[in-house]
Amino acid sequence: MGLIKGDNDNYYYYFKLRNGVEYAIKVTLIHINTSIMTMYREMTDEQREFYLANPTASVQEVVNCELTPPYVPPTPDVAEYAAQKCKDLKEACLGTITVSTIEYAMAADKLDNLTADCYYSLTDARTVINDFRTQSKTVMTLYDTYAGQMTAAATVEAIDTLYNEAIGAL
Repeated sequence: MGLIKGDNDNYYYYFKLRNGVEYAIKVTLIHINTSIMTMYREMTDEQREFYLANPTASVQEVVNCELTPPYVPPTPDVAEYAAQKCKDLKEACLGTITVSTIEYAMAADKLDNLTADCYYSLTDARTVINDFRTQSKTVMTLYDTYAGQMTAAATVEAIDTLYNEAIGAL
């Protein structure tokens, strides 16, 4: 039934009830005796005005005469988010080291036991060890710097900004 603007006084506004709970809105030109028709409850003047002002409101919003704010997803706890981003950053940092664990172990074995039969010469073994130490020190210094700042950050946006800066610096 379409409502005629300006002629709202000729209509009656009710809630349809199911087990005493409002589940729909009934607008009619005929007055319903709610003492006989117990499946209806008449709207208060305030509810009627709210309904007319907000025709797309849900039944519960009309009952409460208050629009429900739109759903806003909860923001992650900043400390937990920072811890996860620090973990992600550490993995990214370690992933940039080009010397593998096996290469390091073989080079260390050559340096510890000069007579060992090894893929590396003594000079190559020293180079591998130095490369590993240099790369490790560089990325862990970067990690320590940014992880400290991310842990101290007050917002998720600040943590994201620091994380992206750190990834860019790798």
